[in-house]
Amino acid sequence: MLKFDIPINTQVQQFWHWWTHELLSMVPPAVQKLFGGGAEYLVMERDDNGVAISHLKGTVERPLTHFALDESGNQTRQSYLRKHPELAELKLILRLSELQGLRKQIKLPMAAEENLQQVVSFELDRITPFKSEQVYFKTVIVDRLKATRQIVVELMLTPRTKLDTVLDDLAASGWRPGQVHLSGDAKPGRYNLLPERFTPPQSQLPKIINTLLAVSITTLATLAIALPIWAVRSESIRLQTETRKTAKIAQEVESMREESEKLLHQARFLQDKKRQEPVLVDTLEELSRVIPDGTWLNGLQFANRKAIIQGQSPSASSLIQQIETSTFFKNVSFVSPVTKDTSNGLERFQIAGDVINGRFSEKPQ
Repeated sequence: MLKFDIPINTQVQQFWHWWTHELLSMVPPAVQKLFGGGAEYLVMERDDNGVAISHLKGTVERPLTHFALDESGNQTRQSYLRKHPELAELKLILRLSELQGLRKQIKLPMAAEENLQQVVSFELDRITPFKSEQVYFKTVIVDRLKATRQIVVELMLTPRTKLDTVLDDLAASGWRPGQVHLSGDAKPGRYNLLPERFTPPQSQLPKIINTLLAVSITTLATLAIALPIWAVRSESIRLQTETRKTAKIAQEVESMREESEKLLHQARFLQDKKRQEPVLVDTLEELSRVIPDGTWLNGLQFANRKAIIQGQSPSASSLIQQIETSTFFKNVSFVSPVTKDTSNGLERFQIAGDVINGRFSEKPQ
């Protein structure tokens, strides 16, 4: 994720180091050595009698031997490397002692990160006893303090006269280290104090292959982005052509669908009307079924889905319950008081109720 409080060039460098490290981790050790990778080094330390050589692999360092800086020491070195040819392929590192260099941590504003080497060069005489032209120095950012918007920088330096003398002595005896760092660094490669004029010639093959790999990856990434877009565009054009061909058919289908819905609506309207409207013949038949024997009707009125019946019955009060058991009537009730006919002992009644289409009504549970 892009961090806006870190300069873009720093983030690009971090990405490059991560990418090259990941690439090297996926190839055989022999290829890693070809590209300057791997985690094995020959570490040399200068002393009064010559140079001490040790083998560094990861974080494990193993002392090997000691060579004098004279003709005999040069012959001994060549003989030793012929016996151990695997060591001749390792990168040579010169480690300076604590008396040969200086290490110090300083804090600087985050804005200094973009031109860190130049800023430290200006401030060197203030934070160390040396001027910038007197020393070789390198800087490494070890922390970022967002609260105070500062960076913690580790400064490593060595006097030019001391390092030049050591490197000249080594070169005279056939030693050409590829890196120079101070004692106390467990992992080489964070920085390099080696002056440019002492840098051994390097093969251009890794740089060429890395460039070709970068171009290939860029090309593949471009194709990976462009090809799906082109395929989608082609498919879109084809679908648009098919859509134009079927547009007329779709319009006809839509018109037929609307006409079908209109006819269906009309049919449902007639069906609903038929279900809702009661049939007079069915109503009369149902009345003759639910009215018990001994009950006589003197009158029947039917209008606006409502029926009113008049008559005489031995028990008019039970008629309400009997009529409401029918699926053709609801809301049945007396519309006038029940009276008794003294001539025959029957009860006169007048009952009204709503008439429904009993063929489609729900059966009482």
